[in-house]
Amino acid sequence: MIEFTHEYAEHLYHTPNALEKHNGVIPIRIGYNEAKPNYHIGPRFIAYYSLHFVLAGQVTLCMNQEETTLTRGDLFVLFPHSIHEYYITSCEEPALKMFWVAAEGKQMPLVTRRLGLTLKHPYIKNFFNQDLERSFFQFASEWKQLVRQDDFSLTQGFYSFLNQIIQLSKPMKAASPTDDWVATSIDYIHLYYKEGITVADIAEHVGIHRSHFSNVFHQKVGIRPHRYLTNLIMTEAMKIVQTTALPISHIALSLGYSDVYSFTHAFKRYHGHSPSSYRKS
Repeated sequence: MIEFTHEYAEHLYHTPNALEKHNGVIPIRIGYNEAKPNYHIGPRFIAYYSLHFVLAGQVTLCMNQEETTLTRGDLFVLFPHSIHEYYITSCEEPALKMFWVAAEGKQMPLVTRRLGLTLKHPYIKNFFNQDLERSFFQFASEWKQLVRQDDFSLTQGFYSFLNQIIQLSKPMKAASPTDDWVATSIDYIHLYYKEGITVADIAEHVGIHRSHFSNVFHQKVGIRPHRYLTNLIMTEAMKIVQTTALPISHIALSLGYSDVYSFTHAFKRYHGHSPSSYRKS
């Protein structure tokens, strides 16, 4: 570690390349320290997410006009553009030691929420143990090599490291379990509706009996899942028919139909005319 005015620390940085900037999680920096008696950071804000793990000693975190004392095994997060302040709580042994990992990207809000960290509650006590602590320094050692390798080496290593952290957390419960699996089923439908999925497939994916799934889906969404699925398929079918010159057989297979005849029949039943008739008009 290098000596600074307020700490002994090791700072490891990474400048994302053009490809990495499109990732959902973009590693920025990691580091670890041993605080001096005058250790005091802030008040300030940063432009990225930073997860801090307390390895020894005590640190006082000030956020949202609240003060919290954190000790060994605790985790806190600094959110982008959120004013924060933290400082050594006691000069007595053991000295304050921390490890941190910082990242940005569109997935980071989901990562912090998955960990159970929010702006209103930016810390978790008794979060990690010695096994994870060993992983911190192992990854810090690997970081120096990964930043010199190809475009995905650091990203792969960072995701693996984050996964270890996430495995220690308890998923935040949804406001309603029913709302949760209904939302999951809708995501599944929008992702796979062109693959010939059925209501039975959707119900199996969320682990709900088919008839119960259909009834609750209808109650929550206001439409039967079969109709919801059909609407998506036929809306996309009409769009392709009207905006492309693709053969009808190609469209049928691309939307999950086994042959052009079943597709044409379904299209006519839904829209009132065959796809060929729409093109002629």
